[in-house]
Amino acid sequence: MEMIETRGDFMLSEIGYTAVKSTTAAIVLFILARIMGKKQISQLTFFDYVVGISIGSIAAALSVDPRISFAQGITGMVIWAAFPLILYYASSKSILARRLLDGNSAILIQNGKIIEKNLTRAKLTVNDLLEELRIKDVFNIADVEFALLETNGKVSVLKKTAKQTVTNADLKIQAEQQGLCANLIIDGRIMKKNLALLGKDETWLLKELKKQKVDTVRDVLLASCGANGVLHVDLKNQDPPVFSALQ
Repeated sequence: MEMIETRGDFMLSEIGYTAVKSTTAAIVLFILARIMGKKQISQLTFFDYVVGISIGSIAAALSVDPRISFAQGITGMVIWAAFPLILYYASSKSILARRLLDGNSAILIQNGKIIEKNLTRAKLTVNDLLEELRIKDVFNIADVEFALLETNGKVSVLKKTAKQTVTNADLKIQAEQQGLCANLIIDGRIMKKNLALLGKDETWLLKELKKQKVDTVRDVLLASCGANGVLHVDLKNQDPPVFSALQ
């Protein structure tokens, strides 16, 4: 009987100790989160994300691991929380530190042309870029003046001036539907299904490429055709001079 009572007291003691450690970890975690400042999930850098996971992991371990003392757990959480604060202070005081820590925005499209070099550096494919454009309600790459990959990983899009004018609804006029833009060549490969959906064949596609002085499909990074039948071609390894005033 005494053994059962002893075991029960031990369990209650363990539960109480774990509850105290968990409560302490939660309070410290809340305080550190307030000190580090509020950021939306989409604004977190990769380092912020890693710091958040690390602090959360330490707090969880402090709650349930009896080998970790209060001093060890709280010290670890405070040190991890101090890193982003130190980096923020350094980047706010120095442009050089800001460039090293946060990087710069990268131009992915300039005047309707894909900047292949920056696309490669960003570890993005042509399909990734097209998806980001569609999220921004842009279905034809020829309509884009600039597309930038921001330091938070989001893509900003500036349409060409002709595409930014007042809408037909504003002018009270009725226009024909533009429809989707079909991608016919991606990374040197002909998208035969898309070509067939347009009622076209490879002979037509090759003739259109010839008109634009393109000798082989392998040289094409992206070729797309809108509802107006105009073929927009972006060639590989022919990046235009990049507007480099984004610092």
